[in-house]
Amino acid sequence: MEIKNQLKEMFQMQRTLNENILNEFGEEVMTEEKLELAIIDELGELTHELKGEWCWWKKSQKPVDRKRVLEELVDVYHFVMTSEMTRRYSSNDDTIDIILIEYEYSINHFDELGKERLDYLIGDISYSYDKLTVLLQLTKCLQFSFDEIYQEYLNKNKINYERLKNGY
Repeated sequence: MEIKNQLKEMFQMQRTLNENILNEFGEEVMTEEKLELAIIDELGELTHELKGEWCWWKKSQKPVDRKRVLEELVDVYHFVMTSEMTRRYSSNDDTIDIILIEYEYSINHFDELGKERLDYLIGDISYSYDKLTVLLQLTKCLQFSFDEIYQEYLNKNKINYERLKNGY
């Protein structure tokens, strides 16, 4: 399946999950402030999972576990997609298509995205207006395929629904 279709499915699943979470917690909206803090928190968790690669002052760092890195990266996807749907567009049915059109170049050129510095990419996601482009660049920097992102997203989505069903 091509990246655009995978992303579209992920956005649709995320929109449904967000609606269920809001209902479960009696909230009407997710504020931009809370979403930005969630993104920063997940980026911190991702950075912590990568610590074995960049922490030069401790010999006790565990080696990087790629599976854990992928899990944390997908958590960032959850909140970036939510931010894109919440911050930029209304909740109409065209929202996801509009987002995918806006990011069409980055999506279509995913395999050609250059390797940027990890620190720049992690910092850029939290303040960038084009969060999805930077997140795609981060995915490439960490050497994950989009198929890996998609499969882990599907796995995490099932887990999130189980947690929701059990009262988080």
